[in-house]
Amino acid sequence: MDCRASDRCLRLLAWASAMHHLILDSLVRDNLALTTVTEKRYPAIEAEGLRKRFGGTEAVRGLDLTVAAGSIYGLLGPNGAGKTTTVKILATLLRPDGGRAAVLGHDVVRDAAAVRRKIALAGQAATVDEDLTGRENLLFLGLLSGLSRSGARARAADLLEAFDLAGAARKQVKAYSGGMRRRLDLAASFLVPAELYFLDEPTTGLDPAARAQVWQIVRAAADSGSTVLLTTQYLEEADRLADRVAVISHGTVAAEGTPAALKANTGKTTLDEVFLALTQATEGSTV
Repeated sequence: MDCRASDRCLRLLAWASAMHHLILDSLVRDNLALTTVTEKRYPAIEAEGLRKRFGGTEAVRGLDLTVAAGSIYGLLGPNGAGKTTTVKILATLLRPDGGRAAVLGHDVVRDAAAVRRKIALAGQAATVDEDLTGRENLLFLGLLSGLSRSGARARAADLLEAFDLAGAARKQVKAYSGGMRRRLDLAASFLVPAELYFLDEPTTGLDPAARAQVWQIVRAAADSGSTVLLTTQYLEEADRLADRVAVISHGTVAAEGTPAALKANTGKTTLDEVFLALTQATEGSTV
């Protein structure tokens, strides 16, 4: 892909400069395999009393959260509970109105640049360019992230294969189905290894086989030492993947613990029942 005289690539360059997928430390992490994160003296995420208001609506109100390094952590909650707003604050895309949060030992307000160098984010909305092919999207983003041309090609090929997109690699994204676009968007977030991955409803719109592929990749990231924080409305997904979960209701944590502990302490047999009980209750509890 030659970007020297292409209006399309110039548009993509402007678009990519604001993309949250590029919250990566490309100088430190320019390699092709998931790196093993060394033992940390601090949690991956610490949040105390987080607050965020949009007009007259307080989307996050006094939220506390601690996520251990190297774990898979699930944020559960109904639409409008504050999950995505919380992720955006932790990923430095929104400034909190109150409280404090540290990600990988760095304050998200005072040291936002250091946070961005260590994380990757896949949001709910697709951010790939539909005029480029799947391969071109990954190659271009890899180059912008600091990979060498050969490294970007190799990494793109690996991810296209891992996300079952190799057969469509040379097709323009505008010809992709919704599920294919979502898989490409997720692949982009794994281009360069990160210490912490924020995955906001990563498997929404995917069929069961594609969801299983994403679960394998998430587990591989955690096994390598990275931390994964994911939001999901698939309760089975949280039950099978997450080491711990927090149920968010009305902008605060209603309950937190391992899936097994949440079920035992609420007397429920499934996480679906726990979710319904906690999100319908007027008072939250800590598990």
